[in-house]
Amino acid sequence: MIEEATRSAQVRERRLAEHVSQATALVAELFDSAALGARFQRADIDRGTELVLAAVSEVGIAAWLAEVWRHDIGVYQHTLGVAGHAATFGAQIGLGRADLARLVSSALLHDIGKSRIPIEILNKPGPLNPEELRLMQRHPDIGADLLLAQGGFEDAVIDVVRHHHERLDGKGYPDRLSGPAISDLVRIVTICDVYSALTERRTYRQPASAAEALAIMTDSSGHLDTALLRAFAPAMLGSAALAA
Repeated sequence: MIEEATRSAQVRERRLAEHVSQATALVAELFDSAALGARFQRADIDRGTELVLAAVSEVGIAAWLAEVWRHDIGVYQHTLGVAGHAATFGAQIGLGRADLARLVSSALLHDIGKSRIPIEILNKPGPLNPEELRLMQRHPDIGADLLLAQGGFEDAVIDVVRHHHERLDGKGYPDRLSGPAISDLVRIVTICDVYSALTERRTYRQPASAAEALAIMTDSSGHLDTALLRAFAPAMLGSAALAA
């Protein structure tokens, strides 16, 4: 019985490592294609979505993130982290298969505009100066325009790419949207994006714990949807407890 359980655990570990390796390769190819002005392969995005959904369903978000962070892949780690949190949260709130896939695909694409941002800005180990910040804040528009130029992407996905840095109080960017103008899909990806950024390792700071990140997000008045954040918190705290 113990040997069987051990073999099952080893199989799950191998499958997880394969899923992460394949997803990393797909996301890297996506960003490289965007950087070079080449067309994306929609099949790769769909495949990446399936890999994230399968892995998170099989082993949970904590194991997914642990495996992702074994790879030194910079911005791709954040993309895969946001996608993993989106898969977890979407399942937690009972999204149907099509809506869940749309959510995870949006998460995989949300930062595609960073493919056109200079690498020295993306990897700068500290605060950006005003000019660097101005360039960085162009990435949502750049990403949405890339998807529009390629064609074939749902308006809802493009909306996420362009508006995942908007705030409910209208102080976000690039369009200073507020309140009802920000869709539910954007609101969910924004929560996953902020949480992932706070809990990731960075060269200039230690990662926040789940509880610390959620406290920061709750205190950030006017930024995030409070009802969705209340639903998001138990899923993240539960995953953190399992990983401890």
